[in-house]
Amino acid sequence: MFDITTAARRNDFRIDRGAGLRESLEGLLLHDGVGLDARMRHAIAAVVHLAVDTPLGPPEDAEEFLGRLDAGWLFAAWNQSDTELSLLNTLAGGDVPALSWCELMFTTALAPWSSTPAAVHARRIFLTGEQSRLASVGDCAMGHA
Repeated sequence: MFDITTAARRNDFRIDRGAGLRESLEGLLLHDGVGLDARMRHAIAAVVHLAVDTPLGPPEDAEEFLGRLDAGWLFAAWNQSDTELSLLNTLAGGDVPALSWCELMFTTALAPWSSTPAAVHARRIFLTGEQSRLASVGDCAMGHA
C-alpha cells in the first residue's frame, strides 16, 4: 500500500512507502482498542512512526522493528530532527514511559508464542519480506481476509 501525500508545493507529490507498514503495525495493537485510552493510542502511533519512518528507511523484519523500539537507537536515528526528538523525549519520559509500554506490547504481539491471527500474519509477512502486504494485518485481526 502506498499513500500519496502532498509535499511542500501544490503540484509536488511524494509516495509514503511506510504507510502500509505503519497502518498494519498500529492495527496489530489497536484493532480492538480494549483498555487503551487516547494517550496510549497516540503513543502507539508515534512509536510506530519513529521506528518505521527513520532516515535509515523502514525495518526489514519484525526483529529489526523491535530493536528500533530502544530509546538510544531512536535518539541516534533522529538526531537531526527536532520534532521527532521532542516527540521521543515525551515518549521516553515520566514515571511510566509510553515507549517502554509500546515496546512491551509490540514484543508480545509479534512474539512466537502469540497466537492471535494478526500476530501470526505479521510474523509471516515479515519472514517473507512482503512488507507491502502487511497492510492486511488489520483486516486479518478483525476477521476479514
